[in-house]
Amino acid sequence: MTGTEQIQSTAVFNFIKENINYRKVRISYMEKNYIWQGEYGKRSHLKASFKELLKEQDSSSLEMLAIFVNNNPYNFEFYIAVVYDIPKEEHVEKMIGLFENAGLVLKNDLTFFMFMNSMKDRRFNSCAFLGEQDIDLKFENMFDFVEIEDLKKKGYYMQPFGKEKQVFISHSSKDKKDVEMIIPYLNGQDLPVWFDKYSIPVGVSITEQVQRGIEESDMVIFWVTDNFLNSNWCQMEMKAYISRMIQENIRICIVMDDDIEIKKLPLFLRDIKHIRRDHRSVIEVAEEIAGIIKHM
Repeated sequence: MTGTEQIQSTAVFNFIKENINYRKVRISYMEKNYIWQGEYGKRSHLKASFKELLKEQDSSSLEMLAIFVNNNPYNFEFYIAVVYDIPKEEHVEKMIGLFENAGLVLKNDLTFFMFMNSMKDRRFNSCAFLGEQDIDLKFENMFDFVEIEDLKKKGYYMQPFGKEKQVFISHSSKDKKDVEMIIPYLNGQDLPVWFDKYSIPVGVSITEQVQRGIEESDMVIFWVTDNFLNSNWCQMEMKAYISRMIQENIRICIVMDDDIEIKKLPLFLRDIKHIRRDHRSVIEVAEEIAGIIKHM
């Protein structure tokens, strides 16, 4: 934290401290506090909203507009605190409208005093804006890192790596060992694979992640065995892709055990070219899958 930032953060801290003492005198005192969350990397457009708010609302109603910024590159955070003393309802409505239109998210699960308590942990730099002129003077000084658009202008690619369309393998968990063996061969043919064992992070909803995997893939391999046909989960995945197939251009590949009859598949999938395993090796099956996918 620089000297200037420390002074600004101290000023905010002192302001809060004075308010606490003031409340002890005025038992009936009730203020309205609002905490908003912004995007650290997309922030410059907010200056216009802040200026409009400060121009139209003076200290008789709007007691404080402050920002709290975490410049830790492992945990970027950006919050806006709005405190009303004796608010005019039209002022509150105007503020909410401005901030919602600017893409900010209201955080009712956070309080102003939580930010005050965090000041001792070196988590946030903070400053309060007293007028429109403060926005240009102080706002950007609170941020150590440039915005995403500035990096894009310099040629940096900002999308998460590895988010190309993937191949989703719909399979029974009882067949996971066989399915897992073909993945490195598909990767070797430049085919990224969505596979639940590796694509679902620990501690998140499996159902939500599988739904996302289905939505974000443009290709599915149905690994059809008796286990697959007897799995309610696999049946749901099939229905999801059939629904997408009707509306979108979804590539479908079917790998079937030798003893599975084609009539056991849903009607919409029966005329799709399928691969019989025929007791072939994993590499032979993977080679045929890759060939079919690349020619679709």
